[in-house]
Amino acid sequence: MKRIIFKFRGGPLDGTTVAGELAKSSEVRRYYALTHHGRVGQRFRMASEYAVNRLIDEVVEEIIEEETPSHQFQQHVYEVVDCIDNRKVLLVRIEYVQTTAP
Repeated sequence: MKRIIFKFRGGPLDGTTVAGELAKSSEVRRYYALTHHGRVGQRFRMASEYAVNRLIDEVVEEIIEEETPSHQFQQHVYEVVDCIDNRKVLLVRIEYVQTTAP
């Protein structure tokens, strides 16, 4: 089975490496789908871990009926900049894309 490696540079995932086989890792499957199988130029959006955790907290607060204002979080954009496939390993390099607010 082919090993797939995703290497992130910049943004909240800077320095993160996600590796494994499609059949054995849900995280690898998620990035494989988000990157359209590691297609160079493919962009995708992600929320930071902080944003996800804060949204979970808001849902819990809502369940226990605490009135708190909802947060609006910026989604982070990443782009596949390189993809190397040597039959045994697929290496996908992903970089953070600086975006400007509208």
